[in-house]
Amino acid sequence: MKRTGVMTRPRPVVGLIVSLLLAVGMLVAGTGTASAWGPNPAPTFRAAKIDGYGMGDPVIRTWASTTTKPSAAPTIIFLDGLRATNDVNGWEKETNVAYLSQRGYNVVMPVGGQSSFYADWDNPSPSAGQTRPYRWNSVLTGSLPAYMDSLGFSRNRTLVGLSMAASPAIMLATTRPDLYSRAASISGFPHPTAPGMQTMLRAAAFDSGRFDLNDMWGIFPNVRAFQNDPWLNLGAMRGKHLWVYAAAGVWNGPPTSVATFGTGLSGSALEVVSMEQSQTFALAARAAGANVRSSFWPVGIHAWQFWQTEIGRIERAGWFRNG
Repeated sequence: MKRTGVMTRPRPVVGLIVSLLLAVGMLVAGTGTASAWGPNPAPTFRAAKIDGYGMGDPVIRTWASTTTKPSAAPTIIFLDGLRATNDVNGWEKETNVAYLSQRGYNVVMPVGGQSSFYADWDNPSPSAGQTRPYRWNSVLTGSLPAYMDSLGFSRNRTLVGLSMAASPAIMLATTRPDLYSRAASISGFPHPTAPGMQTMLRAAAFDSGRFDLNDMWGIFPNVRAFQNDPWLNLGAMRGKHLWVYAAAGVWNGPPTSVATFGTGLSGSALEVVSMEQSQTFALAARAAGANVRSSFWPVGIHAWQFWQTEIGRIERAGWFRNG
């Protein structure tokens, strides 16, 4: 595994990155150019609605292991990025990770949650057309684990949090080890209350669906924002199993059009911020006693092809099975 050195403290580059992203009008998360892909229906595939605690009942798509009993197969839950859609999870649309079901894993993909940060919101966001607030934390701690139990899936569970979902995944593995054995932060931002980050995240959420983050936990600063910041909760992570991935924001080839140039520029800038925060967080979490596997790469941007490759690395390392 390729690793790079880690930094001892955050650097003041977020403001510069935010300015760049706003200038090009491409402040996004979960950007990708891969062709849509979905596994053919198989005997182990299921899609069902579960209790959404008043926000509308989300669809959960699952692929049980085809090579072993579901009760003996580790379970991997893939959480989507900022631009999650209501048809299928981005991990299904843009990658082939559902094929892990053919390698002895149960694969679980919740659908929806655009700009939700997988939180329970205080209020619906009228600017996004909502009439009911998000209740994703309740789903991830209540109806989703119950549904996986009903399928007979193993409780050896990993949360894979992509971009906006990385911090919620880390915090759930920290606060609810009875539900989740480990968490993978994939191109995440594990210090969301750092100077400049709230500006970046609020601009991104508004750009993606016109969501107002003031409707989530109130006007920043607020207590719950700090309670859900992994960097500020390091002391609770002793003994927890975390995988932290980010790349340096370097393209692996020239852009082929104006569109790919814009996507690449945005993806590079976002990944620079993710690398800065992820390296610092990995070092601090390890010092706090967490079991951290870090994976930092000199080539890669905020895009699906790199995330799919990283999932392959994690699987080959056996980490989804035993951390």
